[in-house]
Amino acid sequence: MERITKARAALVLSQPFFASLALRLGVVEDLDCRTMATDGRSLFYDPAFVEALPFDQLVGVLAHETLHLACAHHARRGERDPGLWNRAADLAINPVVLSAGLALPEGALVEPRFADMSAEAIYAALAREGGAGSGRDGLADPGGCGAVLDATDEDGGTASPADLSAAEQEWKVATFQAAQAAKAQGRLPAALARLVEELKKPKLDWRDLLRRFVQAASRSDYRWTPPNRRFVASGLYLPSLVPDGLGEIAVVVDTSGSISEDELAAFAAEINGIVEDSAPERVHVIYCDAEVQRADEIEIDAFPLRLEAIGGGGTDFRPPFAWLERHGIAPSCLVYLSDLYGPFPETEPAYPVLWVSTSPQTAPWGETIRLSD
Repeated sequence: MERITKARAALVLSQPFFASLALRLGVVEDLDCRTMATDGRSLFYDPAFVEALPFDQLVGVLAHETLHLACAHHARRGERDPGLWNRAADLAINPVVLSAGLALPEGALVEPRFADMSAEAIYAALAREGGAGSGRDGLADPGGCGAVLDATDEDGGTASPADLSAAEQEWKVATFQAAQAAKAQGRLPAALARLVEELKKPKLDWRDLLRRFVQAASRSDYRWTPPNRRFVASGLYLPSLVPDGLGEIAVVVDTSGSISEDELAAFAAEINGIVEDSAPERVHVIYCDAEVQRADEIEIDAFPLRLEAIGGGGTDFRPPFAWLERHGIAPSCLVYLSDLYGPFPETEPAYPVLWVSTSPQTAPWGETIRLSD
């Protein structure tokens, strides 16, 4: 604890941005964390790790942990593998810590190819490469610089979407205030200034938007067991919202020739990850150019999915919706990959539709996101 106190004092003297954020955290000894970790409320540490680190690296690790929170990594993991998420998050922030003139432990993760990429984009790239999730000794801290844990609710339980949003907003405000104070002192490194400007204009990767869309279609219901823990302390026993799984989903691929092999592969990889995380009852894959060329009903045990370029004619977005209606299928959601040049159905279906566009075009209804690397 004494070394951590001195390290925070060193940040106050030399790095006021990091110091302002670090001082918001309670410091808690935790032998199980093996290095350091934070959930946005506390800074957990293993005494053996802290004692063994050279002092300059300990100061860098404190900055590393606070930068996880500034980037809201504790609130944005979703269903991603914790170890691989930590690896991606480290790759996103370590260059910023080092560019601020701070040191990190030997083995800290830095790869120039991921420069200026978000943790979500890096995670997707690592997942496509078959990146392992476990870190050293199977821990969720691959770089040995300290892990980022999921944010929790006020009782230390699993955070709801509202809790995660509140945690992200709280640290965003704290980050902007810390940057303003450091800038007023003339002590805001250029890399941090650029990062803060980017945080003011958050840009979600298409993969993250796709994942959020599909997961939002999951069915849920209120149940009395377990009760809602947020109200138990007040003597109120209210039902909690419990996820009930994802039903059928539909994936439509425009095979008119406008989608490249690389775009098909990237899209298929993300759909496979979503299916693995969300476990829908089944997936309907429809290939369509000017008409439906093929429709596959795929069970979960038949994954991973490999998409094919079937067809090559003109483009018409109406046949897949007509095909689903004709077969009595009302999916929980439909995801359509296309360049969006073609006629759309005049009537929007009752189920949510996400258009993943390979062009600047926007669909007249539903939600549209841009496919980009």
